Amino acid sequence: MFSIKYLFTFVFVVPLALPLQAQKTDDWILKKIDSVALNCIDYSKNNLENTNSMFPLLAKLYKVKHFSKENAVFVHIGDSHIQADVATSVIRNEFQSYFGNAGRGLVFPYQVGKSNAPYDIVSSSKSSWKSNRLARIDTLITCGVSAFGLQSQSANPEFNLELRFINGVRDNFDKVHLFMGGPISELYMEYNDTQAENGCYPLAPDYTVFNLKSSTSGFRLTFPTTDSIRFYGASLEKKDACGIIYHSIGANGAKYSDYNKTKQFWKQLNKLHADCYIVSLGTNEAQDPNLTADGFILEVKIMVAKLRLVSPDACIILTTPPVSYYKKKNPNFSLEVITNALIEYCNSNNLICWDLFNVSQGLEGAKIWKKKQLLRQDLVHFSREGYVLQGNLFVDAFAKVWNEFLCKNY
Repeated sequence: MFSIKYLFTFVFVVPLALPLQAQKTDDWILKKIDSVALNCIDYSKNNLENTNSMFPLLAKLYKVKHFSKENAVFVHIGDSHIQADVATSVIRNEFQSYFGNAGRGLVFPYQVGKSNAPYDIVSSSKSSWKSNRLARIDTLITCGVSAFGLQSQSANPEFNLELRFINGVRDNFDKVHLFMGGPISELYMEYNDTQAENGCYPLAPDYTVFNLKSSTSGFRLTFPTTDSIRFYGASLEKKDACGIIYHSIGANGAKYSDYNKTKQFWKQLNKLHADCYIVSLGTNEAQDPNLTADGFILEVKIMVAKLRLVSPDACIILTTPPVSYYKKKNPNFSLEVITNALIEYCNSNNLICWDLFNVSQGLEGAKIWKKKQLLRQDLVHFSREGYVLQGNLFVDAFAKVWNEFLCKNY
């Protein structure tokens, strides 16, 4: 086992006034990968491909970093690899360290829904709730923007949600976007022990925003009603901060087809105002031994079309799935089928692609990751170190594009 803690360092220096000097002050400085990590990857392949469509995003990031009061919003969509939020927390933290922290982004009370949660999210409730995630067939409880849904089973339902301390520090927020449904006429949010916000609605809302009186790291949300209501997630943001909002949306077992068929997800997604979508799916599709490249790409096309409909100006990054095994016996050959099909599709349609599968050395790489204990015992999911490495590799690939953008334009 090894640590990737110092795999990358990022240096922030206040930019000089002259644009010609920006290159020296803005570069994302990357530290060399240690020899142990290099044995697990093919670093020469760690690049974003087809990046010409990224220019508007990069230009906005430059403004956000230097003089704009706006935020750049990333939405990372995936399966259990993303629900765990280990790799994505690395990406979020590094992006926000460099460009600025505009909020934790989308969260869900996973523990109330009896599912595994990102490490920094803690939730609880004394009420009775039923939950669903979009990979499960349950027409009675719809799933929304977080890929999950909660439905109350008792009067005056409530829950608590807070951000956990990490290394002695925890994030905070003073603006909360709520995604919900059902016959809601009133809701009550308590925070910081003595402060509260009250919302009264003549028509039941499916979305509302609270601007809090002061920053907090948690809240208690109560719905004073005997009716059954639904809750789909909350985006935790900072009112006056500029920087990055990095939403991670993941559900255990999820596939492209699961997202494509979930109407409430697409209805609510536009409220996130994404500048960039990152889609990391394919692991669960690869568990089907009858999978065909054409069948897989059909679902990819549907999702890309839906993303473009929701956010016409956002750039889209598709990632190939990471290495894994099929039924713990052999490296999963279907992942190679998926990867080749996805790369061909991205090249033909000028879509940005990050090839994690081949960066991880493909089918042979799966054996190496297993030997280095970067795969868990199920040989599908990864150790914390494995996910941290993947997150840092994505940051590295993105930072290369950013540094090239600076070199050419500033």
